[in-house]
Amino acid sequence: MAASEQGRGYLERWLHNAERRDIPRRIVVEIARRGALNSESFRALQDFEEVEDPDGKSFFLIPRGTPGDDARRAALLTYVLNAGTDYGAPGRYADFPAVPYCADEVARIADRQSANRWTYARVVGLVHRNGGRLVTTPNGILMGVGGNWIQRQFSRRGGTTWGDMFMLNMSFKMGFKMGDIADPAERLRRIVRSGHAWYVNDGGEPFESNLDLDRLLHHEERHSRQWAQRGRTGMLRDYGWELFRELVFGMANRLEEEAGLSDGGYR
Repeated sequence: MAASEQGRGYLERWLHNAERRDIPRRIVVEIARRGALNSESFRALQDFEEVEDPDGKSFFLIPRGTPGDDARRAALLTYVLNAGTDYGAPGRYADFPAVPYCADEVARIADRQSANRWTYARVVGLVHRNGGRLVTTPNGILMGVGGNWIQRQFSRRGGTTWGDMFMLNMSFKMGFKMGDIADPAERLRRIVRSGHAWYVNDGGEPFESNLDLDRLLHHEERHSRQWAQRGRTGMLRDYGWELFRELVFGMANRLEEEAGLSDGGYR
């Protein structure tokens, strides 16, 4: 398919997604006007492999070597294309009320990306150089998995968010060493297609949890907002202090509470 045709295809998909989600036409028009969006805009996704979750939402696997700014643009377009994240959908528990899909939310995500621009300028390339893989998500952040021992130092517990990037921790113990997955791209496909968060047990086997991926990504996107609000130095300082209070005094981690404890799988 030619690039222009693929761009039109994604534009039509966006309009279809908005229609099936009952997004008013005026909102679609406003998003297009404020973002100067047309079929050419969606060509930014043409070289990315699309992976769908059980609800039909699109995620895009980022090719190694992709410039950071292209990854940033693709992440924003992934939010636009899906016309919603399914967080807080009827019948699904969530820690917070769902924010309606609208032009102001697109602008907020773009502003957050700008504040966390170091993620795209530096960390995207770092992850790829160290063997990890990344996907764009309907929340307008990146999700990644895998990498060498250097990469694994930056992902703890179930995963860690750095700016606009959530790195899942899928490492496992192999004696006194840490093992990792052989094909991180396939692991991301499997996670997305399941619609749930995944973890690794003590035996090194990956397993699917009952936590909706929509909820986990909402939790991590709120962490991305914290990075944007505090800056790198401020977030590292504040989160370090919260960990100290948590580990030494058994006190609640207020940054995790702000992001949603149930959404993050903490309770």
